[in-house]
Amino acid sequence: MQSGHLDRRAHGILLGALLPALSLVLVAAAGCGGGNPHPAGTLDRADFFAGKGKQLEAVAAYESFVRHNPTDSLAAEAQFRKAMIYMDLEEYPLAAVEFQILRKDFPTSDRVEESLFQEGLAYRRQVTDIARDTSGAIEARKHFERFRTQYPASPRLPDVTAELAGISDLVVRKRLDQVKVFRQLGRWQAVATVLDRLLAEEPGSSLVPRVLWERAAAAEKLGDREAAAAFHGRLAAEYPGDSRAREAAAAAARLAAGGGS
Repeated sequence: MQSGHLDRRAHGILLGALLPALSLVLVAAAGCGGGNPHPAGTLDRADFFAGKGKQLEAVAAYESFVRHNPTDSLAAEAQFRKAMIYMDLEEYPLAAVEFQILRKDFPTSDRVEESLFQEGLAYRRQVTDIARDTSGAIEARKHFERFRTQYPASPRLPDVTAELAGISDLVVRKRLDQVKVFRQLGRWQAVATVLDRLLAEEPGSSLVPRVLWERAAAAEKLGDREAAAAFHGRLAAEYPGDSRAREAAAAAARLAAGGGS
């Protein structure tokens, strides 16, 4: 199931993993009040648990508040705090669903924008093994691009830009591993094709200078001196602070002058 399409049924399935612990919490709370001075069903009770680091108790209390007070002006805030606890617990699929519920049930809340951003972080933090699968990173990217379109003046835009750049770097590293194999096999046209796609599709990656460097080398291997000079020249001109910039400028000049490697 794609993380961007979780629904309430999926939420119920995921929450099942925590139900045993939550049940124990609720039994204990019913027996002794859990040391919480605030009445059951109140936001203060949930905040008290959260402040004491009793995260599962806080989740149950926030859930109770939202369920019994769906029209309260603080219901969306309670839903948001519940979702953020799941983020703290690193239960990212659950957190993503809770943020989705907030946006669906409380569309006019001032927490909607931040919920959309945090949902993207939840998808991003689920990405663990990029060498095996890039689908999670792609899902996170789609989400952040949606955020950027929906909130073009958001103070979160610098964070979104940084997240998108990080995702792009993940994808580029994955493709560069593929390039390494092609290079070892001497398949220089395949190397060039993959690198051209990266330059077209991942312009925001911090690894673009490396891609340009490798693309220039591939062009030389293919006997395309003009292309090699162009890629070296682009690296030197667009990324003058890169460690390869000076060497790239010299290579561009050499190739333009008709010199060999």
